[in-house]
Amino acid sequence: MKINIIFYLSEFVLGGAGNSIFKLCKNLPKDKFNISIICLNKCYYKKEFKKYNIKVYEINSKKSLFAFKEIRELVNKIASEKFKSNIFVSNIYYSNILSIIFLRKFNFKIILIERTPLQELYIYYGLSDFLKKLLLKILIRFTFKKADYCISNSNFISKEYNNKYKLKFVTINPPSFDGKLNLKRKLHKQSKKINFVTVCRLTREKGIDKLIKIIPNIKTKIILNIIGDGPQLSYLKKITSKFNLNNNVNFLGEISPNKIKANLKKYDCYINNSDFEGFPNTVVEALSVGIPVFGKQSYGGVNEILNNNKYGLIYKNENHLTKIINNFIDGKISFSFNKKNLSNHLNKFNEFNNLKKYEKVFKNLSK
Repeated sequence: MKINIIFYLSEFVLGGAGNSIFKLCKNLPKDKFNISIICLNKCYYKKEFKKYNIKVYEINSKKSLFAFKEIRELVNKIASEKFKSNIFVSNIYYSNILSIIFLRKFNFKIILIERTPLQELYIYYGLSDFLKKLLLKILIRFTFKKADYCISNSNFISKEYNNKYKLKFVTINPPSFDGKLNLKRKLHKQSKKINFVTVCRLTREKGIDKLIKIIPNIKTKIILNIIGDGPQLSYLKKITSKFNLNNNVNFLGEISPNKIKANLKKYDCYINNSDFEGFPNTVVEALSVGIPVFGKQSYGGVNEILNNNKYGLIYKNENHLTKIINNFIDGKISFSFNKKNLSNHLNKFNEFNNLKKYEKVFKNLSK
């Protein structure tokens, strides 16, 4: 008999969480697992899921809270005794809390996955954000311990939750590495124009506005290439024009996940400027093509990916980043990647490891 897996991600958009779930679902053996996806509104990967005979249920709602009555009815319908077991997999704080509150009484297992660090709940963008995150911290304490299994995508995040809430989070890194290295590109040497790149959904916590604002403090001309789309796009374009930086900033829009890695080879360095970040998949992809990474201390997996600054540098704030970039331009900072060592390191994050670890979790919960 098959194991029935139901994944819930409220915003199944183009991004790290959606891409990680998509890769896992397509790789899970279909003779052993029946897979369904539930999300709010449109699922970016719906057409791709269809190729793998994975059903997608899109609920028309702006908020998880208002959708959970329908989610509960839908899950109760999808879950069935014809399967060996039924497992519901929820993703990210608010959805995880609501999953426990609304679904705990049903006869199936619940897995909670956290993809952003607990530190996110201590960074506020206004009073309403403060109150919302205060409530989340309280609810986490009383709900997460009722889950059948808790997973995070980095050791840092697991340690945070386990220490603060006495939980038993287990780390499973996202499937960020395809097993292929392409280090043929030449690493940066001093030149008149340096090309930096960042890939993300354009939301406030990604700190793209702060990146744009430091460009005038760089001693030579740099080009900041921004791959992605999101609610802050028009705001970021206004800032770019305000500081007369239209020749320094390129907004490249969204790029299909399977084309990002090849695209990254064009650039000299990757920057991740998020205030908080769980496990930035594109940092792994940047390293796999020989691009060093400057990553802001975002309390998640970036430290593990850069392996104690071996493949890039962690910086504290934008002033610190400005100094690093100027030193990089002057040739005072350089990086040399050994193909064998880098391959061994990145294989911790490959698709096969991710798949096998999740398969083991699902099978153990089904006994």
